[in-house]
Amino acid sequence: MAKISMRKILRQVLENVGIPESYYSIGSYKEGATCIEKVGKVYVVYDAERAERYGSTEHKRELEACTEIIRRIAKNNKDFQILKQEFYDTRAKELLKQVFDEEGISGQYYSLEGYAEEVVCMEKNNNSYIVYIGEKGNKGDVSNHPNISKALLKLISEVTESYAQEEKVVEAFINKLYKTV
Repeated sequence: MAKISMRKILRQVLENVGIPESYYSIGSYKEGATCIEKVGKVYVVYDAERAERYGSTEHKRELEACTEIIRRIAKNNKDFQILKQEFYDTRAKELLKQVFDEEGISGQYYSLEGYAEEVVCMEKNNNSYIVYIGEKGNKGDVSNHPNISKALLKLISEVTESYAQEEKVVEAFINKLYKTV
């Protein structure tokens, strides 16, 4: 299966939280924006102004470069922490979807984006995550989790058919997380 692009996840997160496209560019130079480009084997983040690249930083890992562009776009440290957490949470969900696909677990058995009828669901609820079964417009068997990691582990446990499959999915998921660091 194809490697998940952190830059694609970055774009998704920035769009979801309403950051105007004029503030950033992913993949090329854009006047007046903070940009991220892959140049050879490194990712370069810089501020583009007057046809120049200012404050250029090089990163060996795409994840680090995406975190840097988030830092530059954020208004303050609080916004940076919120955006960074949203990016990391979205990354975790995308990686889990990939693992589920690789293990033959169909998307018809779960929803990582909130309520869906007769499947295991996960959604953000204020500063925590809940996992539940969607039942005729209601949320059955709700469990509350302080962070996405615990919620995803609960979701994996609910979706997998056996302990052996659960272990295999968790191991594959953790390996994917570490590979993108």
